[in-house]
Amino acid sequence: MDTDLSSWADAPKITTVDVAERTVEALANDRWEVLADADADADADADADAETRQAKAALSQPLHAETGR
Repeated sequence: MDTDLSSWADAPKITTVDVAERTVEALANDRWEVLADADADADADADADAETRQAKAALSQPLHAETGR
């Protein structure tokens, strides 16, 4: 998706439709964060991208303290 900040970059960008779909999906599933980066399925490094997305998503989750140690 082209923005003022990214318009100079000649790299694949996510479409506005994909951003909207991911946002609606996140809202429908009560997610805390939307990771609207390039589509990992189209990437050669899809597994690495999936791990990165999972790690980024975990950062915005509530923390739970363990008790009884």
